[in-house]
Amino acid sequence: MDAIDQFAAEAVRFEQWAHTDERNPGLAAREALVRISSLYVAALQLSQPFTEELEGQPDVERIPTDENAKVKSYLGLPLDMYGEVFDPLPVPPEEPVIGSIADDVIDIYRDVLTGLRAYQAGNKIGAHWEWGFGFRHHWGEHATGAIRAIHAWLASNEFEHLSKVP
Repeated sequence: MDAIDQFAAEAVRFEQWAHTDERNPGLAAREALVRISSLYVAALQLSQPFTEELEGQPDVERIPTDENAKVKSYLGLPLDMYGEVFDPLPVPPEEPVIGSIADDVIDIYRDVLTGLRAYQAGNKIGAHWEWGFGFRHHWGEHATGAIRAIHAWLASNEFEHLSKVP
């Protein structure tokens, strides 16, 4: 199984998690951290997404807004808003802003599932581009913000649950 197929398998697990409407409130943050982190690690294995084979290919179909809203209603996380710095590289850093884990998950969901639908329709090249480009330029930022915020919450509240991987 190549890195694209492995990412697709992780995207399916992320989709299944995102569509779980009955969550254990005590484990919801841990489950979110595992799913988002696993997706992030799988994305690190993807090669550069651009290929000449993309030339002239139709755009992949985007995930509908109502599906995003449905996923957001299922999250059941014990936290949402957090502080973050968008670009941590300048020293001193930029002014912090407020992030939202729910919005992060929705943006990850939209980008990853757009690629997954293309993959499932047989457009492996388009899926690879969606996942790789989005990871580098959009959903990867949302993933790292959510990972840090959830980790901080678990460290202060329920870190002992991390050993129980779903």
